[in-house]
Amino acid sequence: MRIFVTGAGGFIGRHLLRRLVADGHAITALLLPGESDAGLSEARALRGDITDPSSLAGLLQDHDAVVHLAAAVGYGQTMERCRRINRDGTENVAREAVRAGARRFVQLSSVSVYGRVPGAPVAEDAPLRTTGDPYGDTKIEAERILQGFVERGDLDLTVLRPTVIYGPGDDKFLPKLVENLRSGRARIIGSGDNRVDAVHVDDVVDLVARVLAEPRAIGGVYNVNHPANPTWCEFIADLSTLLGVPEPRRHVPYPLALLIAGVLEVAGWVTRQEPRLTRYAVRVIGRPYHYRTERARIELGFEPRVDLGQGMRGTLARLHWDAGSPPPSGVAIGPSTDP
Repeated sequence: MRIFVTGAGGFIGRHLLRRLVADGHAITALLLPGESDAGLSEARALRGDITDPSSLAGLLQDHDAVVHLAAAVGYGQTMERCRRINRDGTENVAREAVRAGARRFVQLSSVSVYGRVPGAPVAEDAPLRTTGDPYGDTKIEAERILQGFVERGDLDLTVLRPTVIYGPGDDKFLPKLVENLRSGRARIIGSGDNRVDAVHVDDVVDLVARVLAEPRAIGGVYNVNHPANPTWCEFIADLSTLLGVPEPRRHVPYPLALLIAGVLEVAGWVTRQEPRLTRYAVRVIGRPYHYRTERARIELGFEPRVDLGQGMRGTLARLHWDAGSPPPSGVAIGPSTDP
């Protein structure tokens, strides 16, 4: 299959390229002008910007499928930027795919589209809720735009909605936790009895490969999370032990943590430095969510293989390899295939 991958130079994209090339597909990697093409396996690199439709003209010709990963995500994103990249950029890619006849379209969305509703089970047919969060709200808009293409008969769409994605090359989830634990100022938000909502990048890549190969996935929407993750208390205890730092014992109530994060965000805006804690992180960590993942197992035979303990150790090994420092006790370290 000839597959066009946006966001190919990012954390998830580089993992996906290696998998799809290994599976025998012919891959085109869309990179921004000036973005490094080092370590892109055997993929063909093309330059373009999803916010500029003219830069995409003709790039998708002779492709069978599109995997759309490119997105504005992380601290400091504005609504205007997220709309330009997550909403308008998705529409630009979809329009070019239609012009090129690349009907198969896989969209990497997020569980953020559900609006962070705690407690109740959240299956794929749950309502989408805007909250004012630039990332989640514009992911909803992107999904609705793509559904319009489906209703017009232009695309064969599959939508994936993962929780937090981590693994070697991640610069957000585990690195930030490690930084906070080593600072000695980390606190557990809420009771800590809620389970960690996270999935390893290898499992996400495996599911993308499956939906591309499986016609039954067309028209499907799939939540992606590891169903057997530990609680936050258990996870933090294990990570603290590996790092050789004291395990945090103090808890901060969720409302207070949200307030503190807001203050830190304002201070970060003034100092132009990323805060140690954000309101988004508090919402992700501090309340229990229950994302149902049975659909991918029943329809596609997919089950995540990398548990959080195993994945955490592999990610820590990569972090220490990159830094040229010795690994924590109990963590095997060696060169990675990641760039």
